[in-house]
Amino acid sequence: MRDVIVWAVGVCLLAVAAPPTQAELITIQIEGVVDTVEDDGDYLQDQIHVGDIITGWYTYDTDTPDTNPFEEIGDYEHSDAPSGIFLTLSGYEFATAIDNVNFLVEIIDNYTSGGLYDAYVLRSYNNMALSSGVAVDHISWQLGDDSAMALSSTALPEVAPAIADWGSRNALRLHGERGGYIIDGHVTFTIPEPCTILLLGTGLFAIVRRIH
Repeated sequence: MRDVIVWAVGVCLLAVAAPPTQAELITIQIEGVVDTVEDDGDYLQDQIHVGDIITGWYTYDTDTPDTNPFEEIGDYEHSDAPSGIFLTLSGYEFATAIDNVNFLVEIIDNYTSGGLYDAYVLRSYNNMALSSGVAVDHISWQLGDDSAMALSSTALPEVAPAIADWGSRNALRLHGERGGYIIDGHVTFTIPEPCTILLLGTGLFAIVRRIH
């Protein structure tokens, strides 16, 4: 968990040091709410319920190349910290494994498949286990807009997605133990996150207390 602190501090330092005309680390704070919980194996010990609040942030680098050959899809694959996602929920931390980052930001603009649509997608494939030792297999968030008006290109955005600009597709999912538990929710708001919010407002102090 000390690596998480290094991750957060690194975001701040790199953001301050980066020249404005070069690559930039974008960190966005999010808040959401739990819609459904499936946990027949009691992996979460009945600690997470419908209506619980999810808080956290995600970070990506605007210098990351697009690896998707299709014009309508931009796939930005991040393999280095501090890129990734960190969420807190009912005392649990769901976070990218910063020593083994596999974090995708996918931007879809004017894609035609049964209709025209835009999408904004985050996926974290390698994640730290929960404090109880339970595995976190996948963290994902997807926004979808069937009007295809939310985006104007497949470039990595330098601003937080405005939830009001998107349609009804707003799906945040946390699952692990090979599908043994699934938490579905949605994001209620996003804001660019200054370093002070990053360090003080998303549960980092709680991690520090737990370490000590």
